[in-house]
Amino acid sequence: MALLALAMGVLGIAGYATPAIATARPKVPKAIGSQSPLRPAGPLYLQLQSRHGVTLASYPQLWYSPLNHSPMPGDTNPSDGVWRPIGTEGTGGYAAFATYAVPYPGAPQVAIAWIDQGHAKTQIYAGTSQPGGTWPYEGAIASSVQPSLIAAFEGGFIFNVSHGGWYEGGQTGLPLVSGAASVVEYTDGTVNVGSWGTEVAMTPQVYAVRQNLVMLVDNGQVLPVAQDNPLVTWGYSLGNLLYTWRSGLGVTANGNLVWVGGPGLSPQVLGETLVWAGAVRAMQLDMNPLWVNFASYDYSPSAGISGSNLLPGMAYAPSHYLAGFWRDFLAVFLR
Repeated sequence: MALLALAMGVLGIAGYATPAIATARPKVPKAIGSQSPLRPAGPLYLQLQSRHGVTLASYPQLWYSPLNHSPMPGDTNPSDGVWRPIGTEGTGGYAAFATYAVPYPGAPQVAIAWIDQGHAKTQIYAGTSQPGGTWPYEGAIASSVQPSLIAAFEGGFIFNVSHGGWYEGGQTGLPLVSGAASVVEYTDGTVNVGSWGTEVAMTPQVYAVRQNLVMLVDNGQVLPVAQDNPLVTWGYSLGNLLYTWRSGLGVTANGNLVWVGGPGLSPQVLGETLVWAGAVRAMQLDMNPLWVNFASYDYSPSAGISGSNLLPGMAYAPSHYLAGFWRDFLAVFLR
């Protein structure tokens, strides 16, 4: 009876059902990178997890969407932690959401994005000159796929300082490094984040791998290495500042993605913000004001495609992912 009561949920604002909160945190499913569902199937699971009650236009969001967070400690803005939909709308609502956070008192606001891997697929793109060579997905997001484009964001460091490798479509651009933090794209369009050789490894389902530095978050905790010689381990910043623009990508307990980026972040604070956003494993992507970027895109047949950055201080316009960029990046599309 207690389980049935949980499944029924409780009525929230405007009469929409809000999801019950499970007491046990599920592990990241092994189904990432296969054709099997990312989340358990069945009506009870849908009632517990999918009836978020977000109202979009005149109907509720049908696809799963993230639960709002309380603001981080010291954040006095009540709207921080409240998710809003971003990107092109799908048949069941939106597959990506964004919010903001102030990670510590007096810090500048940073952006957070959440991506539903059940209804969005992610593609790793090579840049026109990084890592070098010729690749199936390179430089620019083609106009033919822009109607389903949701978002795009930067990759990692330039490769001579990334301490990692690159692989795509059966071709190795730079040798993959054991233990390196890795973004792994599978043939079904899902992405995982983990340490190469232990948490993620080469299988027939792996389509692309982008490595950068070492893991920042594992098992839902910021690793001690976050405070080890941070200006060397995590990259040299302009002016040798510990707190600067940084970004990171993580995977949540139920297999979705979270991206965090913005100014005033040390490696430790970046990791703490990723954990706050729900990441159980995460890595740093890029750093410094010029390189941290996340753009969302809306498409309509009449107006075409338009984009906007999550933070106004981001240096590049959203169009740079559409016109041909020299560095690698990731693009997110509706399934």
